[in-house]
Amino acid sequence: MNAATYWVDLLQAQVRTVEGRYRTRIVEAGEGPALILLHGTGGHIENYARNIMPLAQHFRVIALDFLWHGMSQTEGFDREVIPHLVDQVTDVMDVLGIDSAAVEGQSLGGWVAMRLALLHPERVSHLVLTTTMGYEPDAGSIDGYVEPDWSKNLASSLEVLRDPSIENVRSRMARILADPARLTFEAIAVRQALYRQPALSAVQQEFITEYLSGSTIRQHLVSDGDACRIEQPVLVYWGDQNRTPPSLGLRLSQQVHNGRFHCAEDTGHWAQFESAEEHNRVVLQFLQDPASTDIKEN
Repeated sequence: MNAATYWVDLLQAQVRTVEGRYRTRIVEAGEGPALILLHGTGGHIENYARNIMPLAQHFRVIALDFLWHGMSQTEGFDREVIPHLVDQVTDVMDVLGIDSAAVEGQSLGGWVAMRLALLHPERVSHLVLTTTMGYEPDAGSIDGYVEPDWSKNLASSLEVLRDPSIENVRSRMARILADPARLTFEAIAVRQALYRQPALSAVQQEFITEYLSGSTIRQHLVSDGDACRIEQPVLVYWGDQNRTPPSLGLRLSQQVHNGRFHCAEDTGHWAQFESAEEHNRVVLQFLQDPASTDIKEN
């Protein structure tokens, strides 16, 4: 795929807004079993621009903008966050007539995907958790692991929303890649265009403040005890340069009933973008054959 012009490839996809309990922008492509893609904090559909069409060769792929993100609904912010995003996913599924789907979530999206699988197990066939947030292992269970102080990112995250210049957006996005040189101008320009929307900028400032420094959202963290109740086949996909180390992802894959773990080299937090070809190959292999021996087992 030409990294500089990924919307050329997405011309074969359908972009629209669906109305149910919420107003949600989606992109849809392909036929077959449903696969829902959930993006990370501050992100949007385009986070999966390098993945949608390759995955759509085998699945009916639906990527969506979360509430208070992208071009979805900006009204009604609630600091609990996670239950509303879970409800939004089931709302989109209901509108589209999807009873059950495989779900991939990256970062915040992984947190939502785990809670979706716990609250509505009948609606989730497989889980792909890509550099997921929201997992809190038992204290002392991972040697040397200390959760990063996410609040240190708050000032810069608010600054880019207040002043979405190209340089501020570039700086904000660069920290989620192992190699910032891989960040394309198109990726920056799309993020900038969205952050220039006054309503989105305002709600994102509320959102990121709670996400990085609030306590209300943390009521919905996924513990080891919670993870042990996830029975669907799970692929935990990590980047070796992710801010939280591969040992965290490996631990999560060991807590779920039916887990696999894969760590991409020279890859940061935005793993589905930075190692797109490897990601697409590994995810497709897992979804088509969850017991594949080519994916590292826990």
